[in-house]
This record gives sequence, structure tokens and C-alpha cells, in this order.
Amino acid sequence: MLKIFVRTGFALSLFLVPIQASYAVDSYRFLHVHIDTLWFIFLFLLCIIFVPFILMAVLTWHYAEKKSDSEE
Repeated sequence: MLKIFVRTGFALSLFLVPIQASYAVDSYRFLHVHIDTLWFIFLFLLCIIFVPFILMAVLTWHYAEKKSDSEE
């Protein structure tokens, strides 16, 4: 049974090699840097860095109010 899975996986990988090569050729056009690249980097960093801090502030505020309500 294991041999069947290995052979099937090998056959599928051989079929996918030309597809991956065509994606590699097509992806070259995305390597060009243009004026929008800076905005894409900025928006990516905004989502990755600032959103967790905003979420942390909101959750801290929420639980601080919840804790003060339970103490009263």
C-alpha cells in the first residue's frame, strides 16, 4: 500500500513540474519595483505590526472595564 502512495506521489510530482516552471516564468513580472511597491510594503507592515497592537489595546481596555465592574 505504501508503494502505491509513493508511486502516485512521484507521478503527480512529475506532472506538476511543468506547471511550477510556468509559474516561475510568469512570476518574473512581479519582481519589477515600481512606485506602488512602497505602498504595498507599507500596507503589509501596517497589517502585520499595528493590528496586533490595536487588538491588544482594545482587549486590555475591555478586560479592564470588565474587572472594574466586577469589583464594584
